[in-house]
Amino acid sequence: MTDRPYQTQLYYMFTLEPLHIGSKEMALGRVDNTIVRDAGTGLPKIPATGLSGAVRSYTAMHYPKKFMFPVNLDGQVVYGSCAGRGTDYVEGTCGEKDCPVCMTYGFSNPDDRAFNSMVQFQDSNILFYPVSTMIGPVWITSLGNLRTFVESDFLPKNGIDLKITENSYEIQTEIGSGKLNMGWVLLDVAARTSPLTEAGKAVFRSAGISDEVLNRVVAVPSALLGQLVNNNLEVRTSNAIDHITGTVIQGALFSYEAIPRGTVLWTQITYKNPSNFLLDKKPVDKGLDWVKQQVELGLSYLDPMGVGGMTSRGMGRMKVLNLEVGK
Repeated sequence: MTDRPYQTQLYYMFTLEPLHIGSKEMALGRVDNTIVRDAGTGLPKIPATGLSGAVRSYTAMHYPKKFMFPVNLDGQVVYGSCAGRGTDYVEGTCGEKDCPVCMTYGFSNPDDRAFNSMVQFQDSNILFYPVSTMIGPVWITSLGNLRTFVESDFLPKNGIDLKITENSYEIQTEIGSGKLNMGWVLLDVAARTSPLTEAGKAVFRSAGISDEVLNRVVAVPSALLGQLVNNNLEVRTSNAIDHITGTVIQGALFSYEAIPRGTVLWTQITYKNPSNFLLDKKPVDKGLDWVKQQVELGLSYLDPMGVGGMTSRGMGRMKVLNLEVGK
């Protein structure tokens, strides 16, 4: 047994295109197809299930023989995939002890042979959100977000310098003066200093967040963040297309919302050491770093391949900024 049973890694993601993670619900109001939101804050998020499913598929795609493999079943060739269900092969996954997909993300076959996932994904939440203003784009965050990062030891205690209070309707930023609009809302700039100190910026900078974002951060009271984010989402309107004629289907107009390009999100992923678990009554001969490498390979494909819906409409691509794969 190892003294290091698990490791939790913090990741930052930057949306290269608008991101639509659908709630699978239709709504009367501003848009037809809404995106997933946190029940407590009302803020858009990427649910852990949406991210984990895509990353598993991309890890499998990195190993083509694991993404789709032929199986001779009673003289008939069928196909399985370690990416998950959805093939003619009942077992689906290979379940081999050296499989980078099955041993990382787990598997379950009908003969009760199974292995737990060595990865625990968490929801991805908004950290810095781009909003158009009279002085150009800024990236808003809440006082609560910044304090949470300090309390969680993601930032040092001297990483933030907050001059406004939660019960105000004022903002803090090192750019602009007097008043600053956040979309259609005009707010007072109470403190013309950055809510991030140089020590705080250095932490985010080392994780890959650019100075273009860090030098234009605006801190707002936590109660305002949800309103400002939801009122500045990207909304698109589309027509369904008849794929036979290539023309618009009459009466098939629909709208949908998305997290805009340039949003910085954060998440945590916990890796478990497979050598502490048994498969076929024997310890698995793989380590924690090996599991992390397989997941980061999958995360690296979020840049070209994307996540969520509407990927064929120019949505979904995002870059994980602080991957160790490839370094």
